Amino acid sequence: MIKTFPKQGHQHVVFNAVFYRNGKKLNSIDQAAVQNFSALVRSYDKSENPDKIKVEFKDQDSGTLIWSKTFQWTEVDDELPRSLHGFAGLGEAEVNDLVQRRFSELEKSRELDRMQAEVAKLRAENEELEFQVQDMQSTLDAKKQIEYYTNIIGMALPGLAKFLTGTPMASAINFLAGTAPEATLEAPPKPVETTHGQRDSILEMINTFCQSLNNQELGTMYLLLSEIEKDRQHLQRILQFITNAEPSQPSPPTDSAL
Repeated sequence: MIKTFPKQGHQHVVFNAVFYRNGKKLNSIDQAAVQNFSALVRSYDKSENPDKIKVEFKDQDSGTLIWSKTFQWTEVDDELPRSLHGFAGLGEAEVNDLVQRRFSELEKSRELDRMQAEVAKLRAENEELEFQVQDMQSTLDAKKQIEYYTNIIGMALPGLAKFLTGTPMASAINFLAGTAPEATLEAPPKPVETTHGQRDSILEMINTFCQSLNNQELGTMYLLLSEIEKDRQHLQRILQFITNAEPSQPSPPTDSAL
């Protein structure tokens, strides 16, 4: 286009170039000699980094507009580094920036690896602690269970001891029940004081047992408790019935007695 201007009779031609980016006007070139068009436009393109350029050619003598056009940068042009237009190489600042960026990425990668190793270590320690807690909880539950049944046995043994008088188990039962070793088996055993924990354990055991009864068994239990409430001596009679054989019946009279 520039080469056709003299043939059209335009001997003194100037041009204007207006640069835009994102719809905003940037610096521009005004009334520049047409011979400098290529060098000036390349220089401004590099410094302004525009996405659109409007170019006008005018006859300087008459001031008339010869030619005008707006150039829109393509997507490919936007992806190319502006420094490659008339490549002048990377300066010290650009090189330092690339080195620093690469070093930062490397440090982040190393930090990520370190944190992942730390997480794996903490996860293993956590699993070990959970195993220890479960083991301790199992031991504690076993101790509570043993203590529960020990309380029940400790309260029941004194009552059983008098029914086992004269048997080899009598001394062992008295020892477990906590009675004095010098006390005779014939003497009534001293009552053993129960702790609050023992009482709660027994009441819980009785309640659990009653909850497991069907309607018929529960009704029978109600009748038994009603009779025991009237006469609490029934408790000892029931215990004697459970722990001893049936009472011996009187021997039939002999012929001589008759």
